Amino acid sequence: MLPALAQTFEDPRPMTDAEQRLACFEMFNTFWQEAADRGIPFDTIGTMSISAALFALVAAHGQETTAEFVRELVEIVRSGEFNLPTATH
Repeated sequence: MLPALAQTFEDPRPMTDAEQRLACFEMFNTFWQEAADRGIPFDTIGTMSISAALFALVAAHGQETTAEFVRELVEIVRSGEFNLPTATH
């Protein structure tokens, strides 16, 4: 486990929302890299991640709330918010 991540979980105080998000981001990055290193294509990893997230959202918030979130997410994707910057040389 990453040293900073291990320290986060050893800390007895509750994590702030920002700390939780950072810890999750680090865990997901590690997972994605390990899966890619095993030869799993990024589109497969991404599809499975989205599916897992949708199952969790439906379980936590119900179908209607999740559907509303996904509807709003469509516009966010179309607006380019998830586009990676391209390198210019």
